Amino acid sequence: KILKVSMPESHKAERRRVQKANREQGIGDEQGRIPARLKEAPKMSNCTVCKQDMKITKTNTELIAHSEGKHGKTLDECFPGAKDVAADLLKSSSAKGLRGAGGPSVTKAQKKKKDAAGMDDMLSAGLGLGPGKKKGGKKYQ
Repeated sequence: KILKVSMPESHKAERRRVQKANREQGIGDEQGRIPARLKEAPKMSNCTVCKQDMKITKTNTELIAHSEGKHGKTLDECFPGAKDVAADLLKSSSAKGLRGAGGPSVTKAQKKKKDAAGMDDMLSAGLGLGPGKKKGGKKYQ
């Protein structure tokens, strides 16, 4: 007698099964993906000097480095309108509340300062050496 053992399906198989059902019901796009889960295409801009196509982000770090480092020009000279698009991206991301789970947002500098203060407290309490370690070195006779 042969027993047939059914294994649980993987997440990939489950996703494909759900997408197939969505296509049959006419939900979502042609691949069965739900529109809320689709990402927007990244905003791109061409450099006016060298025609290189680059992605516009909230901070435009790559665009600024490109325009100043490669051409010695400002961001507006190489990528006109990039600041406005970045401001829109920043406004839309802050409106969505992407910073944490609704709590107060803490910058990296503030977090680093808080961690350093916590380490100072541990060191002053004598907990910095860890268990079983002695303060002196080896004593030779």
